[in-house]
Amino acid sequence: MKILLTDINNKNHVFTLEESIRLPGEGVGLKADIRAKLSFSQQKDDAISLRGDLKARVISSCGRCGTPVQVDIEQNFQYQLLLDEEPQVETDYECTDEDCELLYLAEPLIESSDILLEQLLLALPVQMICDTACIGLCDQCGINLNKEKCSCREINQNSPFAILKEL
Repeated sequence: MKILLTDINNKNHVFTLEESIRLPGEGVGLKADIRAKLSFSQQKDDAISLRGDLKARVISSCGRCGTPVQVDIEQNFQYQLLLDEEPQVETDYECTDEDCELLYLAEPLIESSDILLEQLLLALPVQMICDTACIGLCDQCGINLNKEKCSCREINQNSPFAILKEL
């Protein structure tokens, strides 16, 4: 949804939306639409405050065993939208937390799906797993060790650590 920021004056403007956003990469997808609430308020002539929260259910595969996993995501966020050109900084510039919340806009128009995608990607866990006790797959035969046992680990005599069994 495109939101025109020139319509925002001294009042708060709240948008409640549901959007389907396709996540980049393989193995990750949205099971349901993202539900979000965006609240805009004018701060100064050229600055607008954006506060938002989103809820989504992401479906992926376990990073250890490959079984499907559902993760519910809830994320609160805020931005300061500046209708200005982004300043030039040195190459060795250290970003502050406030810098990460600044969004420079060349025109007073914002695409909500871009903001929601960014926040969803920031909220995703690094590795999705089905259970903290998940053992994963056997590195020899590929069997799911949560469901079955295999004898590959006992047979592997070529391992450089096989000599340790004799100690």
